[in-house]
Amino acid sequence: MLIEATCDPAEDEPRLAAWHVAVRELIAVAAWVPKRPGLGEDAEPTFMHHAPSGRGVLGVYDGLGGAGARHAGRAADGRRLSHAFVASRLAHLTVQSWFAGLAEGQAEPTLPQRLAETLGGARTAARNKIVGTMRRDFPTTLAVIDYQEADGGLTATASWAGDSRCYLLTADLGLQQLSKDDSDVEDVLELLIADQPMTNVVSASGDSTIHRRVFAGLPTPCVLVCATDGFFGYVTAPAMFEHVLLSELDRAADAGEWAQRLTTRVRGYTSDDASVVAVAVGFGSFAQLQEAYRERLRRLTHEHADMFDTVAGRTEFVAARRRSWEIYRRNYLRYFNWPTEDLTVPRSPAPEQTGARW
Repeated sequence: MLIEATCDPAEDEPRLAAWHVAVRELIAVAAWVPKRPGLGEDAEPTFMHHAPSGRGVLGVYDGLGGAGARHAGRAADGRRLSHAFVASRLAHLTVQSWFAGLAEGQAEPTLPQRLAETLGGARTAARNKIVGTMRRDFPTTLAVIDYQEADGGLTATASWAGDSRCYLLTADLGLQQLSKDDSDVEDVLELLIADQPMTNVVSASGDSTIHRRVFAGLPTPCVLVCATDGFFGYVTAPAMFEHVLLSELDRAADAGEWAQRLTTRVRGYTSDDASVVAVAVGFGSFAQLQEAYRERLRRLTHEHADMFDTVAGRTEFVAARRRSWEIYRRNYLRYFNWPTEDLTVPRSPAPEQTGARW
């Protein structure tokens, strides 16, 4: 299932794109907002669904501009591309290729193996540019959920590296983080207040780790979400990312408008590339999806959004943010310490080869 993007028609170089699909009991939306047209470090989000098996995948990818800011090559149109740009696109393509084989029942290599092969190939092509550096080669985050519908509910596997996140969104408990950032700091509010260095990302420079969590029997209907930090890292409090998702859902006439509204909304508050993909499973229509989360939105507005509308000055704002988090954290952290399997992405050897164009 491939969905054509809807771009901003007023610009020659689109600064944002949105995708949507609504078929049977499946509704999916995605939003992608690069800060620099044609050079954004977030790759386009992934959404694929294999109808015969009821299996699907969603994902996001954020190339690391600091560690991967070096020149990697040129695009066919002459653009200078960074390691970060190339890495996120390679991860995006690798996940889609991996899932296509998985959905068709092929004996595919694991996702870490596929990533090692792909990033190793990129190292090979750019070897003459990267020998002798201590910087990471082709570094990127990723957050991916592959899911399958069954009679007993939904089985979902969250895989991630870095600080992009996987979530479950239910009408009764709200947004619940399924992943856990690769950072020495675990407190979600502290991570929002001050950006922290990452302790792990996927790259071609050495052994990386993909964390994996399996969630069996998730209740349906529900919404699965993957997002880069451009979406959740610039809101006033952790609860406000969920408020962004649900307030724009409530205002939309259909899935297409929801996706468009998300692109416009994030563009107004983020200082980074931003991408999100949300897949609603088990809702008979868009109207049913809206109605299911309307009471949750009212509660979020009353307990969190209204609080920030009335603060005066920095001291009151800091106190309100702390109060909001204390109310929100219990359900949000429900899966925070879920059992995790760590899968190694091995370093692929890079034989001698001249540089290449991407």
